Amino acid sequence: MKHKKIWIAALAIGTIVACTKEINTELGKDFIPPIDGVNVKDTLINIYGKTWGDDTAAVPITSINMLGNAKSALFGGTQAAINVQMQPAIDSFSFPVGKDSLQLDSVVLVLNTGGVIYGDSSQALGFRVFEISQTAQFDINDGYPYNTSKEFAHDGELTYNNAPRMIDPKSTNDSVNNFKDTTANQIRIRLNDNFGNKLLKDYTFNNEYKTDSTFKLAFRGFQILPENSGNALIPISLSGTNTKLAIYYKYINRDGKGKDTSVSYFRPNSLSASSNFIKRDRSGSELSGTLPAGDINASDNFLYFEATPGVYSRINIPALSSFPKSLLYKAELVLTQVRDDADAAGNFYAAPNLFISAYDSVNHRRQNLSKDITATTLSSGFGYYYATDATSIANMGSYPVKVPNPLSVGDSIYQYHLNITHQVQDVLLGRSTNMPLDIYAPGTGDSLYEPTIGKYISIGTSTSSGSLLPLNYPALGRIRVAGPANTSGKIQLHIVYSPIKE
Repeated sequence: MKHKKIWIAALAIGTIVACTKEINTELGKDFIPPIDGVNVKDTLINIYGKTWGDDTAAVPITSINMLGNAKSALFGGTQAAINVQMQPAIDSFSFPVGKDSLQLDSVVLVLNTGGVIYGDSSQALGFRVFEISQTAQFDINDGYPYNTSKEFAHDGELTYNNAPRMIDPKSTNDSVNNFKDTTANQIRIRLNDNFGNKLLKDYTFNNEYKTDSTFKLAFRGFQILPENSGNALIPISLSGTNTKLAIYYKYINRDGKGKDTSVSYFRPNSLSASSNFIKRDRSGSELSGTLPAGDINASDNFLYFEATPGVYSRINIPALSSFPKSLLYKAELVLTQVRDDADAAGNFYAAPNLFISAYDSVNHRRQNLSKDITATTLSSGFGYYYATDATSIANMGSYPVKVPNPLSVGDSIYQYHLNITHQVQDVLLGRSTNMPLDIYAPGTGDSLYEPTIGKYISIGTSTSSGSLLPLNYPALGRIRVAGPANTSGKIQLHIVYSPIKE
């Protein structure tokens, strides 16, 4: 850590009075105010901190879902599966002619990828499709949206020839050239002909196809499972028009003259259930030796963070209770990445966006740092709801920034400067309790309690259209930082302040 002298000058009654104070300014040089005659100090306060546990998430059909298989020596493995229902667009659906005049070409499950992948694009991913079990409580009225930890049983395999569909990640944004479908950004998984013929010839307009409910009674939905191969996660838009079941078929014209080729699409709709089952496997990873959490007044060598559902950390700053009353100019937690270059598979994944909140141990809930993160209102189409203000998120320092790696010339690592100035100021002045703080990477559906309005608010950033973007997509992003027990670059609270004379 470098040091340099800061000269503070005061002009009083024609006389220049100079004083010097050697203070640590490597972290605070942008925040120390040029105020004449004010005793400005700069200090680093030690904290306690441990990797504390795993957060969960609930991902609805209207949000980005994740699909794929990822791995890391530090964090372990991640498998992301999708369950989804698709139905005909109308009640009493039927094909243009009777079943005796129908001939199946193929049946294909199409998933809208959005054209991007996260991870290693050079390794193929494998997927299998199954029918969700008839005994599964999987429906829009059965606790939806489902937690990412909830697993649903499946019945028989639907994948063509009962073999995994291998996908080249680089091809997921290519345009396709299929009958009546030339769009891009697709994963196409052919399904068994037996399943296609059941839809084409066995189901009827006055029975299985009569309503959404009768169809879901006959067919509960699709389960798309990744193979333990490859190292990439693919965002899937289930509510996009490009996600569909395509049934390709030929039929004899009613006049008996020739055959026509056609396709019918089943898609998710407002009555469709979905779930994004994300399984974390810590076995054999570095992280497995850190959990469980333990004592809040103890510290780890490293702290770990993953986008939800994933691991988070809890910190405690008891030194604030004895810190003198002061006027704060800046109070920030500085987190510095410690990358393991040997973790080649894990280093394909970027750092997540982080958030910090107080933990209320009495009510067992996370509480917003109200003066550092303000609440705003957004329209849901049916009314208004509370959410975090986008400018506050940016000012808090939720987004990682690249800085030079002190251990490798020409290299860079990620760093966070989590600004909690107002919270620390209130603690020092006795206006707020010195509660533990949770640092985590929230995603879709995450919320926390806002004490100023007595309600929970959603975590995310608002768009110009009034919608809410999550800070992270499911399971995307992970980082290891130097913990309080680390001898180099450890997390500390950096304060720039002036003591208040009493």
